[in-house]
Amino acid sequence: MTVLNQIKKSKSIFAVIDIGNNKVSCLIGSPVKNNDVQLKVLGFGQHVSIGISNGIVTNLNEIANSIARAVEGAETMAGFPVKEVVCSLSGGRPLTKVIQNHIKIHNNQVYKSDLIKIQKLNNPKQINDYVLLSSSPIKYSIDNNNYVENPIGMYTKNLTVEISNTYGNKTVIKNITNAVELCHLKVDNFIISPEASGASTMIRDERKNGAIIIDLGENITSTGVFINEKIIFSDSIPIGGVHITSDIVRGLGTKSDDAEKIKIIHGSALSNETDEFTNLEIPIISDEGNIINQNIPKAMITAIIKPRIEEIFELIYRRLNRYKSITKSVDKIILCGGGANLNNIREFATQYFKANVRIGRPIGLIGLPEIVHSPTFACLAGLLIKSFDKEKTPSRMEFNSGLFNYFGRIGNWFDQNL
Repeated sequence: MTVLNQIKKSKSIFAVIDIGNNKVSCLIGSPVKNNDVQLKVLGFGQHVSIGISNGIVTNLNEIANSIARAVEGAETMAGFPVKEVVCSLSGGRPLTKVIQNHIKIHNNQVYKSDLIKIQKLNNPKQINDYVLLSSSPIKYSIDNNNYVENPIGMYTKNLTVEISNTYGNKTVIKNITNAVELCHLKVDNFIISPEASGASTMIRDERKNGAIIIDLGENITSTGVFINEKIIFSDSIPIGGVHITSDIVRGLGTKSDDAEKIKIIHGSALSNETDEFTNLEIPIISDEGNIINQNIPKAMITAIIKPRIEEIFELIYRRLNRYKSITKSVDKIILCGGGANLNNIREFATQYFKANVRIGRPIGLIGLPEIVHSPTFACLAGLLIKSFDKEKTPSRMEFNSGLFNYFGRIGNWFDQNL
C-alpha cells in the first residue's frame, strides 16, 4: 500500500500553529504506518506575525489575519480544510511545577485503582492567573525509594508518584483562543514552546536520561528540562533575536532591515584572529540622514552580539541554578529556535555552560518541507508530534470546570502512561 493510500485511509488529521513574534506557521499532518509509526506532513504555510508582541496579543484582528493566512497556505498544500488546531504558547511566562503524592498500599499489592487514587489525592496546585495545561507522572517509587516504571502488580507498602504540571497564563490563552476562533477554527489544546521543541529535537535517550532545551526565539527565550521523557521545569525570559538586531542598529547606526541581514550573514557568537582584519561594507545612516557604505571590521559585529548572548545565557543559568537539585545531573543542552542559526553559538554555549551542546533540528517527521528542516521550526514540528502522542491515548477525560471546559479536551495523563 502506498503512503498516499495510507493517508487517505487514516481518520486522524492534525493541524498545529506556532504563533511566534516574527511569523505564524502552520503544519497539517497524519500518522503513517511504515514499519514504525511516523507522521507525514501534508501541508505547510506561514505568514508574518502582526498584532502580537512577546507572545501576547496586541491587536486581535491583525493576529487573526496572520493566523488565517498561515492556515490557508497549509490547507492549500494539503488539499482540504481543517477545523481544529493545537497552538504553541510562549507568552505570559508558562510554568512547569513538580509535585509529589504518597499513599499507603493496604493490601501490599498495587492495582490500577491505587494509581487512580494517588492521582486524585492532591489536585494540581492552583496558581493565580494561570490555568493547568497538562499533568503527567514523571516516575513512581515504592518502598525504600525504589523507582519503577509501572508499579501495577508490584508488592509494596507505600507508593509515591512525582507529577509534572504545566500552566499557562489565562489572559494570554483566552486572547489567542479568541484570535483563532475569528478564523472559524477551534483550539483543541495549548502546548508550551519548550515542551514542543523538545519533542521534535531530542532523541528518546536524551529525554529519558536528561537534557535541557533552550529555544532562542525572536522576543522570548524559553527553557525546558526533560527527565524520564517528561518536562519537569520550564521558564522563559523576554529577550531574543530581535534584541540582538536592535543592538546592531544602535552599535553600527544602520537600519533594522540591514541589521537583521548583517546578523544572519555575518553575525557570530565568537570571533577569530582574522576578524579584526576582515572589513565588511555596511550601509549606515550618516549625520545628514543619508545611507552611506562604511568599512567595519567583522570583529566589531561580534563584539556587539556577544554581550547579548552572554546576558541570555547568564539569565538561563541563574534560573536553572535555582533548581540545581533536579538539573545537576543534566549535562546535555539542545539549542533551537531562530537564534540557534547564529554562527558559533553552539561552541559559545559549550564554553559557557561547560556541557555537551548541539543544535536541534526537527526529527521524527516525513515529508517535511526543506524550509522546515531548521532549528527555527523546532516548536512547530514538535506541536505535530505532541498532537499525535495525545491522539494515541486510548481514552480521554474531560475537565468539566473552569477554563478547560471552554478550551476543549485535555488528555488523561493516567491513561497515557499505562
